[in-house]
Amino acid sequence: MLRPLAIALAVGTLMATAAATAHAAHTIVGMGEQSPEMFQDPRFHATGIRNARLLVPWNVIKEGGWPLTAADLWLQRAHRDGIEPLVSFGHSMDPKRQRKLPSVRQYTAAVKAFRGRYPWVREFSTWNEANLGSKQPTGRHPRRTAVFYRALKKHCRGCKVVAVELLVTSNWRMYRWIHAFRERAGGGRLIFGLHNYPDVTRLVGIRTRNLLRRVRNAEIWITETGGIVRHRNFKYDENRADKVVRHVFKLVAALPRVTRLYLYNWQYDGNVRWDSGFLGQDGTERKAYFALLDGLALDRFKPLPAPIEDPVVAPAPEPAQPGPTP
Repeated sequence: MLRPLAIALAVGTLMATAAATAHAAHTIVGMGEQSPEMFQDPRFHATGIRNARLLVPWNVIKEGGWPLTAADLWLQRAHRDGIEPLVSFGHSMDPKRQRKLPSVRQYTAAVKAFRGRYPWVREFSTWNEANLGSKQPTGRHPRRTAVFYRALKKHCRGCKVVAVELLVTSNWRMYRWIHAFRERAGGGRLIFGLHNYPDVTRLVGIRTRNLLRRVRNAEIWITETGGIVRHRNFKYDENRADKVVRHVFKLVAALPRVTRLYLYNWQYDGNVRWDSGFLGQDGTERKAYFALLDGLALDRFKPLPAPIEDPVVAPAPEPAQPGPTP
C-alpha cells in the first residue's frame, strides 16, 4: 500500500507531466529552402508542411540582381500555394558590403521597401545568426541589432517578428550578446530563433538546453537545423544525416518551449561547401527524407490541416454590348 507522501509525489508527477504535455501540444514544422523549385515538388506538398523560411539580404530590394529575382519567384510560389513564409534578413550579397553594418535609417528604408513589394508577408526575422562575428556585421553590435528589431516591429504592425536568430554555442560571448540585445530591445516577450547545428551534429542538446534555461520570458523557435550529409568538416554520409534528423525531433519533443522547428533544407543544390538536403541533386529521396516523414507522423509535430478558405465567387459576366452597325 502506498504511503500518503508517495501518493502525493506520484500525483504531483502526473500533474506536472500533464501540464507539460498540454503546454507542448503542438510544434509547427517548417522547411528552410532557398530554391523556389521546392514548391514545384509534389512530395513537399504531400508532407503537409505549411511554413517555409527564406533568407534574403537586408537590402535585397535595392541590391536587386539574382537575389531579388529568386526572392520574387520564391515568394510568388509560396503565396500561390498557401505557404506561410518566414523571411529572415542577413548580410548583403555584395562582397564589398557583406561585413558593413547598415545604419538604422538604411535598415528601416529597406524594411519599408520590402513591405511595399510583398505586403502579404507577415513573418520576419530581424537578422540571421546575428551573434556570429566572423560572418555577420551585427556580431559586434547587439544594441544596433536591437534597434533594427524595434524598427521592423514598428513598420510591420501585427506581424510576427523573430527578435533575432542566434547560432547556439557554449561561448560566454553569446550570452553577453543576448544580454546587451535585450537591454536595448525594450519590453515585451521576445521570440528567439535558434540555429543549433553545434548540438545536433554531435547528437547532443546541451547547448540548446542551457540557452533555454538561461534565457527566460521568451518564446523559442528553432529556425534552422538539420542533418549535414556533406560539409568541409564532414565526409558524405547519409546515415549521419538520418540520425541527426531523428535526434532533432527527439530533442525538440523534450523541449516544450520550442513552438516552431524549421529544418534545412529540401534539396541539395550542388554547393560543395554545404549539403543538408533531404533530396539529392537529382531528386532522389535520401534516408533523412524518411526520418522527416517519421517525425511529421508524431502527434507533437503532425502538420495541421490547411485552413478551408471561403470559396471565391466570380462576378457575373457583364451582358454583351451590341457591336457597331456596319
